Amino acid sequence: MAKKRAIIIGAGPAGLTAAYELLRYPDWQPVILEASDRIGGISRTERYHGNRIDIGGHRFFSKSRKVTDLWLSLLPPQGAPACDDRLLGRTAFTGDGPDPEQTDPVMLERRRVSRIFYRNRFFDYPVSFSRRTIAAMGIGRTCAAGLSYLRTALLPRRERSLEDFYINRFGRALYRMFFEDYTEKLWGIHPSAIAPDWGRQRVKGISIAALLKRKLLPGGNRKVETSLIESFWYPKFGPGQLWEKMAEEICRRGGEIRLNAAVTGIRAEHGRIAAVQVAGDAAEITGDVFFSSMPVCDLAAAMGSALSPEGREIAAGLPYRDFITVGLLVPRLKLRNRTGMPTVNG
Repeated sequence: MAKKRAIIIGAGPAGLTAAYELLRYPDWQPVILEASDRIGGISRTERYHGNRIDIGGHRFFSKSRKVTDLWLSLLPPQGAPACDDRLLGRTAFTGDGPDPEQTDPVMLERRRVSRIFYRNRFFDYPVSFSRRTIAAMGIGRTCAAGLSYLRTALLPRRERSLEDFYINRFGRALYRMFFEDYTEKLWGIHPSAIAPDWGRQRVKGISIAALLKRKLLPGGNRKVETSLIESFWYPKFGPGQLWEKMAEEICRRGGEIRLNAAVTGIRAEHGRIAAVQVAGDAAEITGDVFFSSMPVCDLAAAMGSALSPEGREIAAGLPYRDFITVGLLVPRLKLRNRTGMPTVNG
């Protein structure tokens, strides 16, 4: 019996995971079409003169046990300290996982440190009411931030935008210090033009009220929000190592990954996708089902007349963010460690 073909556009985490999961069923054969010459999308790890550079700061953490189990089935968690663990005095590893000094396919457990750089100083994120924070802000700004929050607490805004969401939880002063410019730079849209649901999903339980509760009440609120994780998994050779490993498994199990295969056309028949066209290839690629992880605007453009003129116009106007990463290779960073955590270089 011939296998059913699943055509998957894009070899990023979404496309690779779709193919990997399909291979659990023996009657399916996934074929991944990737426009570039690399797999992993923006989760890949570039290699330059023996150096590995993460394209994005990707932590591996999920509240879904199924997702975590998938990651750790490909790269098992460390069962012994790595070299930097020993230098930093981290030795609390249990289980029968591999020794990262002896094997490469391994997940390292690392603590999270997130900070905001503002007025030439680093602030903890999420914002905390520590003496270090108050000293960095100064008494004047701290008092102004406190009064600003009290005003908002007494007269909360109707939440019609992400701006309203942030101001209600932090006050206008802290919103302008830490959230307004950062959000607009990150997403290319001012917070006043973003729906408040985004904040409820990304920020969740972080607020001045929640910080005060954790600081002042006995025991505080120990529920860990997704945005407040203290540790995460990280592949020994960077995020790209996990997706490279998954790609190897896909090919080993009978799946196919075609690089430099940019999808430029999509043909539909009777309301269903029938085939795709790849740049430089005269023959169409047919399949039984189709998955797409390409940008929606590019997907709509490739569909041509299969999509209504209104749909194509809307899709063409959808913005999506890109970025430029600059990697600097230096022998030593002349930065002082103010994280409260030990470092190898002191």
